[in-house]
Amino acid sequence: MARPGVSKAEVQRARLGVMKAGRHPSIDAIRIELGNTGSKATIYRHLKEIEADEGGVSSPSTSLSEELQAFVVNLASRLEYESRERIEAQQAGHAAHVKRAAEALERSQAEARGARLDAERLASELASERARRHEVEADLAAAKLALARQTAQLSAQLDGVQEQLKSAQSHVASLEEKHGHAREALEHFREASRDQRDREARQHEQQIQYLQGELRNVSDALAAKHGELRSALQEKADALGQLTGVRAEKRQLDELLRELRPAAQRLAAQNQVVDDLRAQASQAGSQYEALLARATALGERNLELERELAALGASAQAQDQLMKDVLARIGAAGNPPILTQAES
Repeated sequence: MARPGVSKAEVQRARLGVMKAGRHPSIDAIRIELGNTGSKATIYRHLKEIEADEGGVSSPSTSLSEELQAFVVNLASRLEYESRERIEAQQAGHAAHVKRAAEALERSQAEARGARLDAERLASELASERARRHEVEADLAAAKLALARQTAQLSAQLDGVQEQLKSAQSHVASLEEKHGHAREALEHFREASRDQRDREARQHEQQIQYLQGELRNVSDALAAKHGELRSALQEKADALGQLTGVRAEKRQLDELLRELRPAAQRLAAQNQVVDDLRAQASQAGSQYEALLARATALGERNLELERELAALGASAQAQDQLMKDVLARIGAAGNPPILTQAES
């Protein structure tokens, strides 16, 4: 049996040890660090006091996904602890009730009224559990919607960057064509000037100056387009950085889903306990049928929760595939070569 009276200082030392080991400081992890001693209620109370002493608010550098992960993990720990306490209390009360029914079956009507009250109380507790599960599902749906929105925004930004790259490449190609025409015109002019140098020296000089001015203009325009191309490449690099951040958030959500699966397994174990209680309650008479029906409904809800968790896992895989497709599109676009000015 776990020893009572675990101090706040012991809980704080165990919490620091768990965090240094790179694990989440849940109630079970801290209890294991303490050598499987101390009640979970005492550990939970000390943890709340420690969090209040530390400010109770995450640092500005903590991301939204980390806060959501900590919230869901703490909520799952609290649900597990409260569910275990309720199940243990219900087991003790029900065992006593069955014993009284076996000793005096003729007083079963009076005891049945007490059983109905217990069934109503259990129904209220089950409704509260369903409300808590709905809150967790709403938080997961909100996180999924935020991730989808961020992915759509990054896709739109990536399309814009690709359009800018195409436009810059088109401008550079146009400038190269103009530059080539200018070089051809200059070569043609030089060949003609060698034949008419004596007669058209002044005209030749004017044409040379004009062409040199055109070449300077073309070179300046080409340099400006190179600057625009570098800016577009920088925007592409920024988009890649944002995609990397989105992938990191997606990995955090995957870890969150993996941590929720043990909670679903524990709920399935609790469902088995409820089934055992239903089998024992059936021996007391038809008065317990309502309680057994509600326990069966709880088992069906647990199965629905497991299917929803599986659906969330499939959705996370689809998000991972979407990230791979976006990165493949970026890799296929490639970095266009930086063109150099041709010698005149």
